Amino acid sequence: MKIVHIGIHSSFTENMKYQDNQLSHQNALDGHTVTYISNAQKYVDGKLVNTGYEKKTLDDGVSLIRLPYVTIGNNLLTNKLRCVSGLYELLDELSPDIIFIHDLCFMSVSDVVKYKQANPATKLFADTHTASYNSGTNWLSLHVLHRIIYRKWTQSALPYLEKFFFIGENEAQFAAQNYKVPEKMMEFLPLGGNVPGDLFYRNVRAKKRNELNVPENVRLYAHSGKLDKEKKTVELLNAFYNVEDENARLIIMGSIPDGQKEVITDLVYRDRRVNFLGWKTGDELIEYLCASDLYCQPGSVSATMQNAVCNFCPVMTYPHKAYQHELDWGNLIFVKSQKDIERAFQEIADNPKKLKELKEHSKMCAEELLDYRKIAARMYV
Repeated sequence: MKIVHIGIHSSFTENMKYQDNQLSHQNALDGHTVTYISNAQKYVDGKLVNTGYEKKTLDDGVSLIRLPYVTIGNNLLTNKLRCVSGLYELLDELSPDIIFIHDLCFMSVSDVVKYKQANPATKLFADTHTASYNSGTNWLSLHVLHRIIYRKWTQSALPYLEKFFFIGENEAQFAAQNYKVPEKMMEFLPLGGNVPGDLFYRNVRAKKRNELNVPENVRLYAHSGKLDKEKKTVELLNAFYNVEDENARLIIMGSIPDGQKEVITDLVYRDRRVNFLGWKTGDELIEYLCASDLYCQPGSVSATMQNAVCNFCPVMTYPHKAYQHELDWGNLIFVKSQKDIERAFQEIADNPKKLKELKEHSKMCAEELLDYRKIAARMYV
C-alpha cells in the first residue's frame, strides 16, 4: 500500500525517535511505500531551524517532503495557522491508500478533506498530541485558537476519519473539551518504540557500559531532553547528590537552555558519579537506554519515556494522568518533589533487586503495548 503521513504541525527531524520517525519507519519495514509530509523546520542540536522546501529519500526508504508555511501576517500568526501551498496536488500525485494526519490543527487540513471527498476509498486517520500541559496555556490561545479556530478545522475533518487517536488521557480530555470530539470516535494509540531482540539488547548494553566504564553490578540512571526548568533536572541532580550510593551512576543527555546552563553545569561537576554527555541522536539515545537500569523523568512528559520502556528500562516519572491510566504496568516509580526522588534513590540503594522486578514489567509493557510493529498494524485493517 501507499501510505502518507502528514505532520504540518510537526517538525520532522531525521534520526530522532519520535512517533513521526518510528511509525513511518515501521510502515516502510512492513513493505509499504511511505511518504512523510512535514513543515519546513527541523531540530539541530536541540534548536528549531528553518529548512525551506525539501524532497529527499531517507535511509529507510521513506520519502520526506518539507513544505514551508505560507506567510500570513507576522511570524506568530504564520506558525499558529500553519498553511502550506500545494498539499492537495501533492496528495493527488501520491495517490495514497492510507493518510495519517499527526494533529488536525493546521489550516491546510481543508486540502486533505477535499482529497478524501474526491477519493472516498482512501483511509484517513488522525491523532492528537495536544493537551493542557503543552497548549492553550493563556486565555487567547485557549478560547480563540483552540476553541474557535482549531475546533472548526477538527470538526471539518471528523466525518471523514476512520479513527481519531489520542496518545494519552490528557490528550483525550483536551480534544473532547476543546474540539468537541465525540468519545466514541476516539481510540488510544500510544507512543511506542522499537523493541530489541535479546541478543541485540545484551550486545549494545555491554558495549555502552564498557564505553562508560560502568560495570554490570553498578546501577546506571539516565536523564535526557531539552533541560529546561520543567524537566526538573536540578531537582534530580540534587536528589542524586544527597543519596550516598557508590554503586550508582547518572548520565545526562540533551541540550541546556542558556538560563539553566550555569546551575546545571555546576551541579554536574560537583558529583563524580554524574556524566553529562551532551546532545545525542535518536539511535545514540537508544543505545544509552539499553545500557541504563532506570530512566529518570521527574518533570514534563517526553516521548523518550516510551523509548526507555521499549528498551526494558523502568521509569521514574511525575504521575502524569496518561502514565497512571495507560502505561503503569508495575514498572513506574512516581515522584512529585525532590524529596520523593531522594526517597526513590534511597529505596533502590537499600533494595537493588527492586529494579530487576520493575525491569521485567517494562519488558512486558514494551512487548504487549508499545511495540511499533503492533501499533502500525492497526492502520492496515
